Amino acid sequence: MKPYRLPLAACLMAATMFSAPAFAAPSTATEVNDFLKQLPIADTTAQAIGQRCDAILALGAKVRTELESRKGPATITGDFAAFDTLMLVMGDGANEMYLVSETSTVKENRAAAEACIPKLSEFTTAVSLSRPIYDRLSAIPQKGLDEKTVFTLNKMLTNYKLSGVDKDEATRAKVGALQTKITETGLKFAANIREDKGDIKLKPEALAGLPQDYLDSHKPSEDGFVHLTYDYPDIVPINQFASLRDTRKIVSQGFFNRAWPANETVLKTLLEQRYELAQTLGYPDFATLVTADKMIGTPQRAAQFLDDVNVAAKPGADADYAELLAFARASDPTIDRLQTYDNSYFSNLLRKQKYSVDAAEVRQYFTYDKSRKGIFQLISDLFGAEFRPWNTPVWDKSVSAWEMHDKASGKLIGRFYLDMHPRDGKYNHAAAFPIRTGIEGRQAPVGALICNFPGEGPMEHSDVVTFLHEFGHLIHLMYSGHTQYGVQSMGNLQWDFIEAPSQLLEEWTWDYDTLKTFASNDKGEPVPQDLVKRMNAGRRFGTPTRWKGQLAYAAVSLNYYNRKPDFDLDTQFDTQIARYSMFPPMEGVHDYASFGHLDGYSAIYYTYVWSKAISLDLFTQFKAAGIRNPEVAQRYRKLVLEPGGSQDANVLIQNFLGRPMSLEAFKTELQKK
Repeated sequence: MKPYRLPLAACLMAATMFSAPAFAAPSTATEVNDFLKQLPIADTTAQAIGQRCDAILALGAKVRTELESRKGPATITGDFAAFDTLMLVMGDGANEMYLVSETSTVKENRAAAEACIPKLSEFTTAVSLSRPIYDRLSAIPQKGLDEKTVFTLNKMLTNYKLSGVDKDEATRAKVGALQTKITETGLKFAANIREDKGDIKLKPEALAGLPQDYLDSHKPSEDGFVHLTYDYPDIVPINQFASLRDTRKIVSQGFFNRAWPANETVLKTLLEQRYELAQTLGYPDFATLVTADKMIGTPQRAAQFLDDVNVAAKPGADADYAELLAFARASDPTIDRLQTYDNSYFSNLLRKQKYSVDAAEVRQYFTYDKSRKGIFQLISDLFGAEFRPWNTPVWDKSVSAWEMHDKASGKLIGRFYLDMHPRDGKYNHAAAFPIRTGIEGRQAPVGALICNFPGEGPMEHSDVVTFLHEFGHLIHLMYSGHTQYGVQSMGNLQWDFIEAPSQLLEEWTWDYDTLKTFASNDKGEPVPQDLVKRMNAGRRFGTPTRWKGQLAYAAVSLNYYNRKPDFDLDTQFDTQIARYSMFPPMEGVHDYASFGHLDGYSAIYYTYVWSKAISLDLFTQFKAAGIRNPEVAQRYRKLVLEPGGSQDANVLIQNFLGRPMSLEAFKTELQKK
């Protein structure tokens, strides 16, 4: 469950960050195009980053002044195109800075990029509060415009109203100041998580049960202890294989205390600033403000959705928990209640006994290189893509660069970077980052995957799922980057739809015909069909439990933002975990400090559950025709991926399914055994 990185996410004009020029004045369009042909994200310096930041702001100011100074009748080809150009400059400029701040190998470069982002946010907020720009856009006649252009124009006008453009000058000034503060606070929250690499000291004997390849790569240091970081390749195998319960507990306590206590004050400040922003704009709380333009509509509807899914998941989760507890007690009678750090370990053992699925056996068939090749082949088979190396500078020797073409026509679809392995100072989660907004006839989209998978040796199957999930965001960015206007790219979609295309692709990581094309052991033997069959049988165990866990985090997200922030962070967090999760809150940890989505996703972490329901509904079309059916895949590409944000998400669903969205497929998934 990993995010797509929306640039300047704290700003309510975030949807307009993915933009490009259409019919702007030739001199301005040429200047913008030439400026964005430069991609200074590798081999750079802190001074150069500062100069680039100044150049982005200067060019943005020039385009803004031209737009605000326009006279005469407002038109799509004049005013809206100029607005699109302005969003291109600021959006793609911000994309550069976000990427450098999260990936540069030089600390000073990361700091320089971070220092730029609030400046860009302040400028973009000023644009979102510009009454002259809003007046020009709202004066554009809509008669005679095509349906997608009308939808896009009205979406931009809605964004302006949500930003407070209709407020008086003093209120707009206050909103602008708050938005800048929110961006700065969010950057600090993310930096504290990113910079806390951790040092968990364990005696060698504490690693009992870990696979030999893990032990080989985690030798004791001179002090006699094994030192673990908070990076996923260090942590995930502990949860899955460490046979000593104290080891799992110690590692989990460290991991869930990342960025604490540093982020306690930072998060309180973020909640207070967003609450003040909502109040200033006339909303009772930030959750009401941020859900206003989403598919879900209101925080009350979001809360009801969580409860509805909880009711559907409860019978299966209760049954799974009872079975898992009995299984655990058979080996450790002292366990009277399962904890979070017990779930993966005992679930793996149960699957091994009941379904003959051993996680240690499964992982021997996956490595990063093989998985990357397999995912490329899958996207080629489904959507007719061809991947070619892209000869361009990169910011670290481990980063690879690629071009994505259409096999049939040879047309360039987009370019992307893969930065897939841990290193100091790097973003330590998994996400797709937009870099350049694509638009037909102007520029191809450019993006990057930033992940933290092991570079060598075995790879967990769950890592393969995450890889394909994030790659789903990337191809969505690629295919939607050929619309008429930049603000019609996927960034203009309702945010609670964004995860659906990625979650849909996860289903192929359980398909034998897909896995056999790349999953093989060190002897070159392909993954056995019987093993994949057993994996699928064991997959269903724990599914309702896993989604109840997601409901818990969604409830934390929602309840942190749907009220005045005068509550205790730990108490509210633990209340929601206890309400939805099958496992009690862990004692002595402060999970909220490293819950990065509380910044970027704010109140709408429910998106992952909502999007899962959409993805399984979309998947019914593939299941009916065979999930590797290229005709269905091409129709999905044309009707769902390529339109980007040029249509309402409900329209995309209706066009592909021939009916409105339904929760039935998700409910069925929760009830399977």
